[in-house]
Amino acid sequence: MLKKKHIMSADGIAVFLVGAVFLFFSLGLVLMGSSVYRQVVSDAQENSQLRTTLSYIANQVRRSDINGNVEIGKFCGQDALLLWQNLEGIECVTYLYCWEGSLRELFVEKGNELEPQAGLPLLTLNDIFFNLTEEGLICVDALFPDGSQGRLIIAPRCGVVGGNA
Repeated sequence: MLKKKHIMSADGIAVFLVGAVFLFFSLGLVLMGSSVYRQVVSDAQENSQLRTTLSYIANQVRRSDINGNVEIGKFCGQDALLLWQNLEGIECVTYLYCWEGSLRELFVEKGNELEPQAGLPLLTLNDIFFNLTEEGLICVDALFPDGSQGRLIIAPRCGVVGGNA
């Protein structure tokens, strides 16, 4: 009878060990899955920020793509994209530039001088550079706070004024 209890005790230990191994592997799988999920969410946010920023700039260029209305220049010492428009005889400009960690937009009447902090902060951005290629394409390089960078090359139909070809 003593032997039988000892055998049942060994069976109990075996069941316990199998359960512990199953629990250990299940916990490892959950931890690995959560790590993968965090990385996927982080990559999705980074990709979304990049796409949103570059899509916004591309749409602004397309909206203003009329003869001579898109210009690459400077605003308060920063690279800027200048989008000109005539509103009922009043010449206005929209500046797209980076200031204090934000892509900003400033819409003013021609000749009005405002400080760069007056622009509306749109998106988080470390810096942005606008260049005009020899082929007449606008090249936009954006640097994000997480160290990533994005590039947009857009071909305006009506040409661009300024830039550093």
